[in-house]
Parts: sequence; C-alpha cells; structure tokens
Amino acid sequence: NNPNYKRTEARCSEKRVSSVTAKMLYCPPNITISTIWLDHGISECFMATTSSVVTGVFILIFGTIQLWMYRKYGTPVSHDLLPTSPLYYLQIFITFLICAVALLRFLLQVIVLDPGIIYGYMLVWTSLSMVSFMFSALLVWVERHFQLPTVPARGHGLVLLLFWTFLFSSENLTFVNLGRNDWWFHPTTFSDKVEMGLFVSRYVLSMLLFGLGLRAPGVVTTQDYLNLNDSYRVPLRDENENSGSTWRTAWRRTKTLMPFLWPKKSFMLQLQVIICILLLLAGRIINLFVPIYNKLIVDSMTTTPLYFRWDLIVTYVGFKFLQGGGTGGMGALNNLRSFLWVRIQQYTTREVEVTLFRHLHGLSLRWHLSRKTGEVLRVMDRGTDSITNLLNYILFSIMPTLVDIAIAVIYFVTLFNAWFGLIVFTTMALYIAATIIVTEWRTKFQRSMNLADNATKARSVDSLLNFETVKYYGAESYEVEAYRSAVLDYQK
Repeated sequence: NNPNYKRTEARCSEKRVSSVTAKMLYCPPNITISTIWLDHGISECFMATTSSVVTGVFILIFGTIQLWMYRKYGTPVSHDLLPTSPLYYLQIFITFLICAVALLRFLLQVIVLDPGIIYGYMLVWTSLSMVSFMFSALLVWVERHFQLPTVPARGHGLVLLLFWTFLFSSENLTFVNLGRNDWWFHPTTFSDKVEMGLFVSRYVLSMLLFGLGLRAPGVVTTQDYLNLNDSYRVPLRDENENSGSTWRTAWRRTKTLMPFLWPKKSFMLQLQVIICILLLLAGRIINLFVPIYNKLIVDSMTTTPLYFRWDLIVTYVGFKFLQGGGTGGMGALNNLRSFLWVRIQQYTTREVEVTLFRHLHGLSLRWHLSRKTGEVLRVMDRGTDSITNLLNYILFSIMPTLVDIAIAVIYFVTLFNAWFGLIVFTTMALYIAATIIVTEWRTKFQRSMNLADNATKARSVDSLLNFETVKYYGAESYEVEAYRSAVLDYQK
C-alpha cells in the first residue's frame, strides 16, 4: 500500500512496455483515452488531451475568424493613441513564458524525470499549448493596433477572454486529483517536486494572465476610440497623460532626456562619464566583497593554531576605505565619482537651459503676449533642477539598486541554493512594487502642489511687473488678497 512503491512499480512497468513495443503509446500502459476517472481522480492522459484540444481548437478556429474580420474590416489605430502601460508588455511576456514552461516540462519529462519515455498525449499537450499561446499573443497584438467599425469594446474580445477562462479553469481542475497518492500533490521524490514546481508556475502565470486579460492594458479606451477622427484628440490625450499614471510615458521621457547626459561636443567629458560608470561598477563589486572578507576575518579567529591574518584585515580596511560608510561619510570611490560628475552635471544643466531658452524664443508672438512671466520662470527653474536630479537618480540610484539585486540573487544561488535566491528576488520585487505604488500615489499630490506653486509665482511676479496698472486702479489690496489666496492654496 506504499504510494512510493506503487509509483516506482508503475514507472518500471512503463519502461518495460516501452522497450518491448516499438510503437509509441498515446497513454501510459493499462490506461486509454476513454479512461476518465482513475484512482479517485481524473486521468492525466484524459485531462491533458481534453484541456489542450479544447483550448487549442477553440482559439485556432474562432481566432482565425477574428483575424479575418480584422483583416477585412479593421482600421489601424494611430500610434499616438496606443496605451503605453507596462502591464501590456508584462501580458505579452507572461504569454511567451507559459510557452517556455510547457516546453521545459516536456524536456524534463523526457530527459530527466522519465528518460526515453514519450507518450502521445505529452506531444499533443506541449504542441497545442505552445501554438495556442503564440496565437493568443498575435490576437492581443491585433486588438491593440486595429479597431473594428462597431460599438467600441471595453477590453479584449470574447475569443481571448474565453481562452484565458478555459486555461485558468483547466489549471483549477487539477485540484480534483488532490486525493490521489500517485500524483505529485504529495511530493516525496525529486520528480514530484519538479512537477509540483511546474504546476505552481503554470497556475500563477495563468492567474496573472487571466487578470491582465480582464484589465486589457494594451487596448485603446472607449474615449480614444470615439475621438479617432477628432482633430483635437492630441491635446485631450496630453491632458489625460498629465492626470494619469507616471509610468505610462516614463520610457519615452527618459529617451528624450538621455542625450543631455552624453556630452557630444567634448571628448574629455565623455571620458569622465565612462570613468564615473566604471567607478560605479567597482563600488557595486566592493559592496559584495566587504561582507565576504568580514566573514573570512571572523572565521580566521576559530582556527587552531591561531594566526594573525593581517592580510585579510588590511584588505578589509582597504575595501572599507573605498566603500565608505559609518562616520566617515562617502568612500573614496563615491567622492571621486562626485568630483568627476560636477563638470558633467554643469554640461547637462547648461544644455537644458539653453535648449529651453531657445524653445521659448521660438514660440509665437501671440503666446508671448498672453504668457504669465512668473509661471514661466518658475517652470524653467523647476524643470532644469528636476531634469538634473532625475538623470542622477536614474544613473546613481536606480541602476545600482538593480545591479545589487542581480548580484545578490546570483551570489546566493551559487553559494547556497535556488531557494535563497528566490527569497531575495521575491523580497526585492515586492519592495520595488510597493515603492512604485507609493510613488504613484504621491505623484498626484506633487502635481497639484506644482500647479499651485506656479500660480503663486505667476500672481506675485505678474503683479509686480504690472505695478503701473495696479497703481492706476488702486488695486493694491486686491492683489495682496489674491496672493494670500494663492499661498493658502499652495499650502493646502
């Protein structure tokens, strides 16, 4: 009655049958495709065949019909109207990742878990899964870039929604076999642990794909669809972007700012940029070696006979001198990088200010006659400072953090095992997600504060520039109260 003995005996029987018969079996020995209920659960051969055939045939048939309709009646969507949400790219990435997991499961079953044993249902499940998911990615791309002349949809089409529903439902049906002793819900062997890990991966990915499918982050909204032929849709789009997510156009804005970081006109400044990046990488590597040498020093005090490891101490002190920290502030590497970065930061500030000033003089006379000088000056000052701080933050805060996470994951996986690396990666991923959510929540308040600050500066500067008009009409009290009201709005 031992479950492990039953599984071992069944696999030995499978190998004997496979060696005797030259013809490939579709299901394992003593099991047919018509065998649905087996040992208080659903047969794996029947479940894999049914789920893959139903989902694959459904999306291939009805998806082809949908592609034909888009090809005949669809109109391309303007590139300016396409949402730039990172969730769309995550949706595509998860789709292809599920394909990779399906192929990985087949290879592990054939090469590692049960070497040389291949059944027909395994080929059917793997091939149909990969084809159907790649076809679904094509449908997602078509629904994003084309629109039908019908009532605007609120998300993805019915074909994709049903496909993702079938997929998630089939993964949930696996829990019917929770009571079977010969399945991998009770992992006792290496094969059971691998199958359990693959199932958890498929379940989580299919659940995320189902949720993203309902969200439809890459599909054009109803308002954009109704404004396709509106000549004023671009300003409306800009207004929506200003009140929407910060991350929707983050990559496009970063690409716009990056040329200001590279000094095209000075070879010496370019060399300083490269040196700063090398110093940054050296600092990341030293951050890894400092705790390692700390460990070696502590371990050296437990050896017998006891030796004074002056070499480890000198090396550790040298690393701490380069790294910095404690009461000494920044280390030698950070101080040298900051010193070299001063000229580069001056170049960035100069180029941004000159470009902005040239842009203002290139505007029309009507704009200059109706401008608010105080607001323009405040926007210029804040914009220049923000661009400089943003470039420094991306290069010296965000990128080093990502590099540290990658180094930590690789180090823990290499020195210990994959679970330590997974724990570090999951923890940092949750931290980054929480940081993004909090930043997104704070951004709307920062925008409101910036607008109120602009109004305050515009009120004060314009009032002083037009002092003659204020004196002619005796409006000193009115201007003071208006300025007081603007300051109160800013402080709120």
